Amino acid sequence: MLNNIAWYMPLLLTLSVLIVTWRFGDWRGWRNYYPTILFVNIVSFFAYVLTYEYPLWFYQESFMLSNRMMHEFRLIFFLFPAIIILFFTFYPHGSRIPRRLAYIVLWGIIWSALEILYLASEIITYHHGWNFWWSFVVWIILFFVITIHQRKPMWAWLICVSFSVFVINYFNIPFGK
Repeated sequence: MLNNIAWYMPLLLTLSVLIVTWRFGDWRGWRNYYPTILFVNIVSFFAYVLTYEYPLWFYQESFMLSNRMMHEFRLIFFLFPAIIILFFTFYPHGSRIPRRLAYIVLWGIIWSALEILYLASEIITYHHGWNFWWSFVVWIILFFVITIHQRKPMWAWLICVSFSVFVINYFNIPFGK
């Protein structure tokens, strides 16, 4: 059955997240999240450009998304902004650190589980040594970094640049070809 709906899954996921965000998201606070949305979009765009000819993961063609760039546009313009708004809508701001860390890990697990569905339905494939566990780490880092970005943007940039340098070296991404 998964293969029957796989063609539509990226669009269905995006529409579902947009509907949930529209219904439950903190739209009044969108201006507070806007710099973080731009930050995530810039980092995502950088990763796309960096791995354009050496993809670590690749989205297969699906309904209304005929190539990798269309999937990236879906992520940058629709999915990431909605995810960030939802994430911060329910973020336990006044809580102790263990509860905040548990919240970050929970979100990493949720999005990793959705990625497992994408993997099982062959919507996404991994290449050049990338695997599910790397994606899981990236999801955790993403949610951790966006919480840092809300208060200390320069630290978030420093973490992203450091992690990017690590990934470039670890996966031998041809930089400046």
